[in-house]
Amino acid sequence: EGDNTKVINLIKSIQKTAEEESDDPYLIELSERAQQVQDNYEDRQETTQQALNDLLKLLEENKKRKQEQEAKGFDGLTYFVYGQLIDNGISDPDATAKEIKKIFVENPNWRSSDEDYREVRQSIILKLYAELDEPDEVAHIVDEMLRLLSKTKNK
Repeated sequence: EGDNTKVINLIKSIQKTAEEESDDPYLIELSERAQQVQDNYEDRQETTQQALNDLLKLLEENKKRKQEQEAKGFDGLTYFVYGQLIDNGISDPDATAKEIKKIFVENPNWRSSDEDYREVRQSIILKLYAELDEPDEVAHIVDEMLRLLSKTKNK
């Protein structure tokens, strides 16, 4: 099997797994990152070997993520929020992720109710302002988090 076929198969495999486990927000993000690799590959911005390496790196990250998530005892949502907080340099991401998870639990209809969506967004923004004093950056973090979470299957 050639490397070109491996790239295509890995992308399809990642996307299929994300679709089958659409309640895991991390996999939705992983699928988007795989799509970006595919787009770069198809636009010839990456060689076959670069694309293959990027995809294998994504799979390795997912493996490490599962191990860390299990070790921390986090559910998928809490771990996803935790990862977003780490990526954005939020101090004490463990406690903050748990607090943000509570916001979602308290507003289970945030995907279908504009009022609940605004409440969730506002509450998370206020929570992150305590950690990061950059209004535009906080809004961007929250909007990206909600964008990805809105793609997950409603549990």
